Amino acid sequence: MVAMIMTSCKKENVTETNTPPASVKRVLLKDITIPHLPSPYYHFEYGPDSAAVKASFGSGFTMYDVFYNGKNISEMRNNIIVNHDTLRYLYDNTGKIALIKFINDAGVTYRHVTFNYNGQQVKEIEWDRKEGNIGFLIDRTLSFSYFADGNAKQITEHRPAINGQPETTYMTQFDQYDDKINVDDFSLLHDGIHDHLFLLSGVRIQKNNPRKEVRTGDGVNYTVNYTYTYTNDNAPLTKKGDLLFTNGSDAGKSFQTTSNYTYY
Repeated sequence: MVAMIMTSCKKENVTETNTPPASVKRVLLKDITIPHLPSPYYHFEYGPDSAAVKASFGSGFTMYDVFYNGKNISEMRNNIIVNHDTLRYLYDNTGKIALIKFINDAGVTYRHVTFNYNGQQVKEIEWDRKEGNIGFLIDRTLSFSYFADGNAKQITEHRPAINGQPETTYMTQFDQYDDKINVDDFSLLHDGIHDHLFLLSGVRIQKNNPRKEVRTGDGVNYTVNYTYTYTNDNAPLTKKGDLLFTNGSDAGKSFQTTSNYTYY
């Protein structure tokens, strides 16, 4: 992986444009809205080639311009008033994402996201953060297993004990996938308001939509059964979940979740 990253780093000084590459026309997600959360929760805009050129999260909490080098995303640049971080993508010799650097307005790299693969599938993703004079410390790791069709079977999240936070590990299992188009697997990697959103360039975690999700391990445990409605293009229109808490003081309690999707 070190060799892959060093090779990729040589490719950083390239001409970047906000013009997306030519691509096949596909379903274009516009908004995801979730009741009681900032709306739209996710928003996307596209160029004439159907590749994303703008993305935002949390009703403008972060807003990104997306730049390309050929067919691959080269950078995502946050352009809100109080934050101008750049997310710079580096690729290995086979064209897969190897590393994303988080670079602040002063030009300092303060965070890395490193991708490890098993063949074409992402096996593990690690996040690290610069900690003073100590260097970079890993603060989040996701490990993946898959069904034979390429859909995620289990995601294991591990966070080590750092800055007074206890060590935690939990597993999320997915099952009973439909045969329709998944448009939001990028959200499986996004840590909400605590970290930057980044789009997956050539990487798929879920090709279809799971009807069942089960979380176990440290923290809150639950089971969710999902039902969907779909557009004529076989993309989700609504996603409703029946969530049941399975541990803690809320064990046995349930509530309904809803996500709504719109398209161009």
